[in-house]
Amino acid sequence: MKSAARQLARLACALSLTAPLIPAQAAASPDATRAVVKAIEAKDCVAAVRELNQALAGGTAEALMLGGAMFEQGLCLKPNLERAVRLYMRAADLGGVGARARLTALYASPAAGPDKGAALWWALQAGLPLPAACVVAPGSRADAEAFAKVLTAWPAGQLDACVHVSGLLAVLDADFAIQAAEDAGDGVALDYQPAQGKLNVAYAQLQQEGKELRARITQAGGSMQMQGYANDPSADQLRAKQAEVARGELATQVERVARDALARFPRPAQVDAGWRTRLRVDGMRTH
Repeated sequence: MKSAARQLARLACALSLTAPLIPAQAAASPDATRAVVKAIEAKDCVAAVRELNQALAGGTAEALMLGGAMFEQGLCLKPNLERAVRLYMRAADLGGVGARARLTALYASPAAGPDKGAALWWALQAGLPLPAACVVAPGSRADAEAFAKVLTAWPAGQLDACVHVSGLLAVLDADFAIQAAEDAGDGVALDYQPAQGKLNVAYAQLQQEGKELRARITQAGGSMQMQGYANDPSADQLRAKQAEVARGELATQVERVARDALARFPRPAQVDAGWRTRLRVDGMRTH
């Protein structure tokens, strides 16, 4: 962990939500951020930066989060984590969906430091479904010194484990609409067991007879078998099949992001074997 003084300084910065990097003006059109993405995909960084500046002038959460991601990942810009943090914080202040999760992942990432106290603080602000042992009482979150004091009193290894879990859940929460749930329902189910470094992804499939089938994907890989229908399916069967295909595509995306997150946040030595998080993914986040 970084020095107490540095951690307190960052926590205090987080608690105050630093002043906006770019003043909020008239709302930028969605076309502005789409133009940035299109330029990046075309590998035209000159155009991407130009379009980004125009999008940021609108001061929307969507533009701020895109700018933060570009600075964090070095997409057409020189990597600058401080500027990424400031943009994400501004987006969070505007209610940007996923901004707090992106801050959590950034602070939890070994490549960025990490700053464990700030990572956990943002994880709590994001409302991530953390294990009970990782939850700090609300009364201790409003003051950086009180928050750091709570973390200092934890048993050895607990903070590392909590930051590991926070980072992985934050990556998922930044891209997908997730919530704690025991059953997938019409979405995709996630079963995360951090002590085992295992995250299972499952979704409901319909066989020809109409029975449910679970297609499981593990960290090590796996395949999803899509069952078709008999000839001349009914309208209801077609709709069910379309929904099934959509769930399968979503499950594939979730599995890819989860696999990358497991690699990004190495599992610490001490993780409570009893920790287990069951989630439901209802779709991609819309920013």
